Parts: sequence; C-alpha cells; structure tokens
Amino acid sequence: MVSSRRPTIDLAILTRDESPLSPAIAAAVQGQRGIDLRVHRVIGKPLATDANRVATIARARNQAVSRARSPWLMFLDDDVALAPDCVARLHHALASRPEYAGFAADYLGEANSCGSSPHVAMGATMFRRSALQRTRFRWEPDKCECLCCCQDLRSMGSRVEYLPTAKAWHLSKTQIACDPSTLKASSDSSETDPALTARAKILVAFNRRDVNRFRQAFLRTLRASGNQQEVIVMGYGLYPSEARILSSAPGVRVITRPANGQMPPVRRLSDFGELADSLSPDTPVAYWDASDVIFQARLDPLWKLTHTYPDKLLAVREPRGYPYNVAITGWTRTIADPAMRRRAFELMATNPFLNSGFAAGTAAVMQKYFAEATRLRQSAELRGTTDWGDQTALNIYCHSDGSRWQEIPETWNYCVHDRRAGEVHVTPEGRVVNRGQSPINVVHGNARSLAKLAIIR
Repeated sequence: MVSSRRPTIDLAILTRDESPLSPAIAAAVQGQRGIDLRVHRVIGKPLATDANRVATIARARNQAVSRARSPWLMFLDDDVALAPDCVARLHHALASRPEYAGFAADYLGEANSCGSSPHVAMGATMFRRSALQRTRFRWEPDKCECLCCCQDLRSMGSRVEYLPTAKAWHLSKTQIACDPSTLKASSDSSETDPALTARAKILVAFNRRDVNRFRQAFLRTLRASGNQQEVIVMGYGLYPSEARILSSAPGVRVITRPANGQMPPVRRLSDFGELADSLSPDTPVAYWDASDVIFQARLDPLWKLTHTYPDKLLAVREPRGYPYNVAITGWTRTIADPAMRRRAFELMATNPFLNSGFAAGTAAVMQKYFAEATRLRQSAELRGTTDWGDQTALNIYCHSDGSRWQEIPETWNYCVHDRRAGEVHVTPEGRVVNRGQSPINVVHGNARSLAKLAIIR
C-alpha cells in the first residue's frame, strides 16, 4: 500500500547573515506543493579559522546536516528561487531511485546534456541524509565543497546528478528585490529567449598574424556549432584584401585600425570599450581570443547567464593558480611601484587565477570593465608589468571588488594548457574531450596548447 502521508523535508537555507529572506525567495519556499518543509536558516558567518569562503560554506553545510532529522535534507542558497513543484520532484526521484544519494535542480544551466555532470552545484539540491552522514563537506585547493562532495559520494558507490524536471532559477539582485508576483513571469521558461540570442554580439581582435586562424578555426567552428550571432572584428594592420575577405563572411563586421606596435590583448581594451559603449546597455556581449579558440556547442546558455547576472562580469578561472602558475609571480614582480606590486601579488595569489582570453556580460558591464582595465594598464597599479596582455588587469579588476564579477563554469573557456598529462584528448571525430567527460563548449588553447593536439598549427 502506498502511503498517502506528505513527506517531511528538512530545508537548509544558507545565508551570509541574519537579514530577512527576500520576498521572492520566501514566497517560492512557501509555495512548495505536495511536501511539508522543516525550514532551517544556516548562517555562513566566516570564522578566523576559515581559510576562505568555501571553507565557511562547507562548515555551514555540515552544521545543516547535524540539525536535520528527516530522511531527506535539501540545501537552498538564498538567491535561488524554486518552481512550485521543485522539492516534490526531487523527493520523488530520490525516493524511487535508491542508487542516488542526491538530486539537484540545474539553476545555473550547467548540466551535461550528454551524460553525467562531474560538478553538481548545490544551491538547490536534495540528499538522503543517511548518505551525508557517511561523509563530511570539505574543500581542496581549486575544488569547491560541491565538487568534493560529488567525488566523495561517488567513490562510495552512490550517484549525484541534476534532475532535468526539477526547475529553479538563480536570481539577480534586481529579481531578488522584486514583488514575488512578478517572479513567475520572468522565470517561467528554462530556455534561452531567442531574441536574447539574436541580439548577442561576439567581439574579437587580432592582427595579420591570426587572420587565417580566425577564419579556419574560430569562425568556422563557431558557425558549425549553430551560432549565428554577429561577430565584430577589430583588425589591426590588415591588408585591404584581408579586410574584404573577412567582411564577405556572413555575420562578420570588420573595423580596421592601423598597426601601432601594441599587442591586440592590450589594445582591445579601449577599442572594445568603444564598441560596448555603442550598444544597447543590456546587449549580451562576449569576447574570446582569436588565434586559439574553437567552439563545440551553441552559446545560448551563455547569453542566458548574462541575463541572469546583468550586473556582473562573467569570467572563468585557469586550471592552476598560485603557486603552481608561474605567470602570477613573473608578471606581478615587474610592477614598478613596490606597494602596488605587493597588492597585485596578494590579490592574484589568494584568489582564482582568471584567464583573460574570455569575458562576457551585458554591454554596460563590459564597457565598465574595459574602461577600468584601460585605466589600470596606464596607472601606477600596473606600470612596468611584463604582462603583454590584459590578464593582470582582469584579475586586479575582479579581485579588488568581488561584487564586480561572477565565476561561471569553465566549459565557456576551457583552458587546455596546464592540465595533467592525458586529461584532454581529441576523439577520432575531432572533438576535444576530457577524462571526466564534462562538456567542453569552448576550447581555449592558451600557450599554443592546441598545436600540441594538432588542431591549430
């Protein structure tokens, strides 16, 4: 006989402080159907013993496990709104599939459509409490508590995965403050708005050296992956014939500038700033390096992320940070001003090392970044650095004010360089994959690493 009793779920809402929940989040919790919730507020307040924010979050999650009493424990971040049937769907999936320790709603749009997702974000995730009692949330350098939890549970024979039918949405600051009655209208669909995709712009800058790489790798794979957004090229020192060839490609607009001795990764800061300023402020914008990038998927979820985080610069970390990445020391030690040198090193050594071959956001956000990065390059904060591009500027911009940026999954700028031997390879069909089988939407062959894979000469 099937029980008609409604299941009771422990819901742990993780917050930074004791401020009241936003009306939108509270309404979404109260509107859950088919289950009873026992709600816990867990405050992730940093302690002096916490090495970083991830350590604080891991400690808060363990605290939630100790508070829970029902067989089911769900974690909810205080900026994630649940669909009315989200908790019930997660519970039903767990109750009917004992091989799973946890199911999650894909509120960040990072689920792997072709198989298991190695990293499952835990801002809207339900677990069997018995599974969590066999382990503890922890963290490692370059591994968040979510990834460590996934790996630990899987090593014990359990599964953790996204549940496609469970819907939740990560809200922007504007949405968090909105009237809850407007939330459903803005979050009804998990799909990307076609109009948003159509308006998006891709910026790229290069000189004559990379004309062929742009045409044969960047542009060819972009279009072959189903992406038809306009590409705006800043071409430095191009021959008129090269500009004409590029302009003849559908959806490519070419702006030519004479060569002036500056490297494209530096010069693009001011030129991209002018372009971003000419666009409607809410236009989705992204740029990638031109010479060593190939595309393997549609970019629609990326454009959706610019809408989800309308006031954030979206960036991706490199595989290795300090002390394993020698560029951090090499570039910061050449800054002329001693105080600025120390500050730059501390910011880059204690935070994720971001790769400047990619960034995305609304045009307004991008313009703000380009303007400030241009200023940084010309100021005492970076004067003298041997960084020939904009990598140091991007890291200083983001890490001097954490509210400026949002880290997004590395699939949008998957750096091949500095990975362990055998971690990345090319299939017989020519697709770049990794050992963990996580999706790689955009491959970035930084430090000419695609040449080692015989993809770009």
